[in-house]
Amino acid sequence: MATQRTADASPHFAGPAYGVGVLFVVFPLLDVVVQAWPIVLGNPTWRYGAVGIGANYTISLVFGMWLLCYTAGRQLHRRTLVVLAILALLMAVASLVAILGFVLDGLQIRPSVPRDPARALWMFDAGMQKALVKYAASALVLAWLAVSSRRALRDLPGREDAPRLVRDSKG
Repeated sequence: MATQRTADASPHFAGPAYGVGVLFVVFPLLDVVVQAWPIVLGNPTWRYGAVGIGANYTISLVFGMWLLCYTAGRQLHRRTLVVLAILALLMAVASLVAILGFVLDGLQIRPSVPRDPARALWMFDAGMQKALVKYAASALVLAWLAVSSRRALRDLPGREDAPRLVRDSKG
């Protein structure tokens, strides 16, 4: 009689999955820094441009965070999942702060946008709205990921639920 193999191959892919997740989180951040260099925090035009550039990388960053959290949950890596849940929540808050700063900087530099051609102001407004939607969606998904990771932690076996390699002398 043939038997069905029930081995789980996922532990073999945990390391590469973490690697890919880190690449999807770190490289977008590096891309934003390189494209916005040199850093001029006191300039609202620079801040607006840097945050606008960052909006183009939010999907990669969110995907990387999801992959990291999923891998940690799948591999029962509790501490890693705790750290990632906190990081996802901090990133969600950072996205909301970016929205606020982006709107304020956008309102400050909008009067300097050329009115001729007439399409220039429309493109500025459309670009601002697109970036706001990207940051808002990212904040929502990152917060959802943080909450889901926290909930997943409750379902993972804790130290008291973990299989014992050595039996207690009492048991």
